[in-house]
Amino acid sequence: MLEDKRISILRSFVVGIAALSPLLILIITNEDILSVDFPILVGLFIQAYIGFSSFMLVQSYEPKEKNKVTVGYAVFWSALGICYISGKSLMMPIALEITSFSTILIYSGTEYGKKQIESLGSLLLASGISALFLSAWVMLPDGDNIGIILLLIGLLIKSGFSGFHIWLPKVNEGGPSHALGSFAGVLEIFPLLLFYRYVLPNQLDPIIYQVLFPLAALGIFFGGITSFFHKDPKISLAYSSIESLNFLWLCLIITGMFQFSGDTDLMNLSNSFRILFFLSLLHHSFSKTFQLFSIGMVSRLINSNNSDELKGIGRLLGISPLLLGAGTFSYAVLPGTIGFVSEATYFYLNARILDLPIGRSVFLLPSMIFIFFGIVLGGFTHIKLYITMFLSIPRNNMNLLPFGDMQKRWLYISLLSLAFTIYLFPLALPLFVELPMLKPFADQQLIDWFWNISFVSMVTILIIMFFYFYDRWNRVKISDLKRKTWDCGGGYSGHELSVPSTVFSKPLKNSLGRYFVNKMGDSIVDNLIINSLTFIFNFGTKFVSSTNEPKEEDISKYLAISSMFLIFIFSLLIFGDFKG
Repeated sequence: MLEDKRISILRSFVVGIAALSPLLILIITNEDILSVDFPILVGLFIQAYIGFSSFMLVQSYEPKEKNKVTVGYAVFWSALGICYISGKSLMMPIALEITSFSTILIYSGTEYGKKQIESLGSLLLASGISALFLSAWVMLPDGDNIGIILLLIGLLIKSGFSGFHIWLPKVNEGGPSHALGSFAGVLEIFPLLLFYRYVLPNQLDPIIYQVLFPLAALGIFFGGITSFFHKDPKISLAYSSIESLNFLWLCLIITGMFQFSGDTDLMNLSNSFRILFFLSLLHHSFSKTFQLFSIGMVSRLINSNNSDELKGIGRLLGISPLLLGAGTFSYAVLPGTIGFVSEATYFYLNARILDLPIGRSVFLLPSMIFIFFGIVLGGFTHIKLYITMFLSIPRNNMNLLPFGDMQKRWLYISLLSLAFTIYLFPLALPLFVELPMLKPFADQQLIDWFWNISFVSMVTILIIMFFYFYDRWNRVKISDLKRKTWDCGGGYSGHELSVPSTVFSKPLKNSLGRYFVNKMGDSIVDNLIINSLTFIFNFGTKFVSSTNEPKEEDISKYLAISSMFLIFIFSLLIFGDFKG
């Protein structure tokens, strides 16, 4: 037992060094970490923090191949750190590919089935396509507009932006929970921070932001609705990530849209959304990682992908619902959580938008209803999963995978480290906006707002702590205190009255859900995108004979297609010459 403990500590030390080293190197060697390279500092800080939490879950989650998983994580964090600190060089796309391929080792602790292979394949495909665009940007000179556009496309693909998101649900479907939490909390925010560092400072054509803005709003709407109606917890959280990531893109788009405006009101709006981006980024990283860790771990105990079959299974972990609900409370916008800071600030900024003259706000107002709807349903997704999995009564004689005291201890450390940030950050919010990179963008109204929500959060946390300790004192004082279940009135404690997650979504399934999720539970929008891509890629087969032996008429088809594309290329060249 002592030998196993020493080996576990050694594994944690190796992974911790790999996750922390890039941050230390940046702090020691870079003098611009509180100015232009501030987003790189934020990304590496999150990496170091979540790298620790994720590997604590590995110690609890993986029954075998821990050495391979350790090597995989060491390579993963080291390579991702190189992506951050390498700047505009070929090391960035190379390190990104190494980061992606290291996931093969990270997945080695799970049995390779169809879902696991599809998960790996989707991740590698998205990373490979993104790396091609990043490579093109690296090869082009600084300030080149084409290079900036290619970089933007690569970042949109890698981050799961609306329309480029189809790989993300497949990744969540078959990946281990510790890996999915690392992807959501660190890897998926990497493109957003690169955008902030290398694209946002450039004065792009306004039409680009005007195209991206409605797409991001639709991504929020689509992601929130699809996550609410999906039955698989991991895939549901994937669509919730799509909603969160598109919201982060929305903040960046509004920032870029008005950052060079001569209008004072629009400039203040741009600066406020710049700060909101970092608040929402921290909310997404820590809250989403917590959800994937906790819900993914619970799902694995009975190896089910149906949330209705997981009723009450979280109770069997023996961990306090207050701790297990940290991520849910954050997405439910409860005061005292990092999610409350993010969402409340967004609502506050929307109130300021309404105060703008109609000519300045008309572009933003129509999208509000879609954004609000997606955010609300996305948040309620987490609530329904929490009520079903962690508060309901489990059925009798459930066949659970082994989960001993040592595994419970590692899981407790992992979740507690993330919950600590979720609850502590609102109290430190006024200090956060005093950082040199953010302070110039915070006007006095926004600073006063942050002090107010920080105070509300502090009061809420104190009240909850008071009732928590009072409850513990009451239990000690009254030793025969009978436990009561929350959802089974009349003193009945049977599992039959437990609340399944579909209770919340079924009333809206026929009126709204049927437009986004089919009877099999798959996304209708994603299936449409995949079928369209499949048709395009298979278009060439329409011109080829059904047999493997070419026929005489195939030659004329090939020549006709080649001539068409040759004429098209010459037309572009001639048009370019006349335009120049």
